[in-house]
Amino acid sequence: MLSYRALSLPVHLQNTVDAYTAWIRALRLGKRHTPPVTDGRDPLAPLGHELELLSRAITRREDELRKLFDLVQTVESGVLLDEVLANVFEGFTGLIPFERIGCAFLSDDGRSLVAYWAKSEMGPVHLGSGFSQPMAGSSLVRILESGQPRIINDLAAYFAAKPESRSTKLILDEGGRSSLTCPLFVEGRPLGFLFFTSARAGAYEAAHQTVFRQIAAQVAMIIDRSRMYERLIAHNRRLLDQTRHLELVATTDALTKVLNRRAIEDAVAQAWSDYVRFHHPFGVLLVDIDHFKAVNDTFGHTTGDRVLCEYAACVGAEIRKTDAIGRYGGEEFLLVVDGMDSAGILHTAERLRQVVAGYAFALDGHGPLTASFGAVAADASAVSAFDLIQRADRALYTAKAQGRNRSVLSGR
Repeated sequence: MLSYRALSLPVHLQNTVDAYTAWIRALRLGKRHTPPVTDGRDPLAPLGHELELLSRAITRREDELRKLFDLVQTVESGVLLDEVLANVFEGFTGLIPFERIGCAFLSDDGRSLVAYWAKSEMGPVHLGSGFSQPMAGSSLVRILESGQPRIINDLAAYFAAKPESRSTKLILDEGGRSSLTCPLFVEGRPLGFLFFTSARAGAYEAAHQTVFRQIAAQVAMIIDRSRMYERLIAHNRRLLDQTRHLELVATTDALTKVLNRRAIEDAVAQAWSDYVRFHHPFGVLLVDIDHFKAVNDTFGHTTGDRVLCEYAACVGAEIRKTDAIGRYGGEEFLLVVDGMDSAGILHTAERLRQVVAGYAFALDGHGPLTASFGAVAADASAVSAFDLIQRADRALYTAKAQGRNRSVLSGR
């Protein structure tokens, strides 16, 4: 192979060839240098000029690819859909001109398009989440059919030709003057659109369509994955709400809305377990509304039910969050009072008894209602949670036998 050094070039031309050789070698190694200075007599000058243009084009392409890679990395860093779309807004900056990005999804049946998200630097958003339009007759159908982004560089003129387009009117009201509408597909399935909007007319070129097409699949896949993740979260939240509702129904007295008998007995059992394991003190109160049968006989069961509800609300408002109240049966209520010894549980019983006696039940002039309390504190003489309830029951029987409207502490 013949080397250019064997061609016996003139000295000035040989120096020029050497300079270009060094310059091209620097370009190959990724180093940018100013091309050699030549005059009009240099036959290599046109070649050098073209090489410089090629170098600039390659550099621009490298920068574009790096930005595209960075964009995908930025978008993918989000988990929830709003985070991903916020990252889309940030990531496309510098690649496509815009002051606003909106995202809309096709309905499950594909018949309508529903706006999901928008972020704008132009001012208040008029076309926001929840805006819906039918796909039938929409120009967006042609975009899905072609799979290619669409440029409208004069939204005002477009609206003048299609004054029925509400979405265009809303975007114009926001300050948009040109738009780039980009379809989103996942494995050939249409997902929706990203709408880029600029406040400047004529902002978009074919190059911007190309930029989006290059990473459209990745962006659509990330958006779809985040959307499915949010749907999974919403589904799990619904299941959790349903579970909580079922638990509430299973543990709540239907009339008074306090714990039912099984649930309050479980609360006593749990408190007893904590007492045995950790010596954490607690007390139990068994309460009975005095002469409640007379309320039903005099005013009827509807009034009696209302009195039970008022009583449960009255006592429930006077206990702490760490305590529990449940309907034990009929007009009897069972309370678990946290952190109480014998003196404390008897004091609590007396305080609640006075609150009940002073409460104005709606009984049309009938005298005040009172209640009797049987109290017991967990101690070494107790053998089980059931034993404590039995002892509170015996103390309640004693209170009623002694004339009612009083509190009695259980003996050993």
